[in-house]
Amino acid sequence: MSQSLKLKVIAEGVETIDQLEFLRCLECDEIQGFLASKPVPAEEFEKYLRDNVRLIDNNCFSLAA
Repeated sequence: MSQSLKLKVIAEGVETIDQLEFLRCLECDEIQGFLASKPVPAEEFEKYLRDNVRLIDNNCFSLAA
């Protein structure tokens, strides 16, 4: 439904590879959760963005932190 409305879907609370694989099958656009990163202080997150580090690198997902 979201694709037909040209909306992006972000799944929250993704903690396991199995959840990630399931979301990939559903064509989810982005994920957020412990699988992507543990909660971090603002300064650490800013450094993460500056360094452009990706914890999971694949063609199907970008990671929302």
